[in-house]
Amino acid sequence: MSITVVPVPQAHSNLLPGNRHQYGPNSRIVGADMQRVAMTVVVPVEDSDARADLERYLLEEHRRPGRPYGLALLETQLMGLMLVTGVEEIEAFRAGRVALPVGPQAVVYGGWPSCGHGPWEDIIPATTWHPGGVGVLDEYDGVDGARVTLYEFTIDEGLAWNRHGTPTGKTLTMVSWHCDRCHLPYDFDLGERMDNRGPDDRGWMSRNARVHASGRDGRCRPPTGEMERVVAAVASEMRGQRVELPSPEATCAAEEGCSRVRLARATTARLLAGATS
Repeated sequence: MSITVVPVPQAHSNLLPGNRHQYGPNSRIVGADMQRVAMTVVVPVEDSDARADLERYLLEEHRRPGRPYGLALLETQLMGLMLVTGVEEIEAFRAGRVALPVGPQAVVYGGWPSCGHGPWEDIIPATTWHPGGVGVLDEYDGVDGARVTLYEFTIDEGLAWNRHGTPTGKTLTMVSWHCDRCHLPYDFDLGERMDNRGPDDRGWMSRNARVHASGRDGRCRPPTGEMERVVAAVASEMRGQRVELPSPEATCAAEEGCSRVRLARATTARLLAGATS
């Protein structure tokens, strides 16, 4: 008997606009006002690497020796939660007969099983917050009037890590952030975007965005264009004719962070309008 995973069909219609997250020490997300159910999971009683991995993270009193597990994977824009209960409760929820259990019949853990890695990587499907994987996840006030936007976007897999790469025709969903004051991160800041497999990835990138917004990374300075002027001067001398390079702001507006945020905002507005109409 295999593990069964059933996504909630209407999950994406519940966008929870205005959802507020709570933060603890070191900018760690510790809670949110609202969550939605992304999918349900039934883990059979038979031994498997996935069941063993799940039980490593459960307190002894929450383990179910000789019995299957019922799991509900909850999510917000920036965090995942796992409700552990019985199979009967999960099957009733799947059938639309009852809501998820609360109280002693259920216990909630932070995070999804292995956060989508290890033996669960090929079991839990990759998910995005917005249908299609494009939209704004959160926004933060930054230093000196900056606005830092956390967003998810799609890109051809061949261009995900190199914008001069060769398109493959396969779309990848990613998550990143953008500051409208300094236009960071630049496209060559590879550590500031990542595959968007689920709430753990979105939460990690949120932490990076909030660190930048607070000024703790010391990187928020408006671009001067000096590097572009130097490169243009060298290229002009080598080619024997005047070469001009676009400013960082112009490049960002046309094909990098500003452009992606603009699309994410427009897509989010359209989705929210459709959800409330």
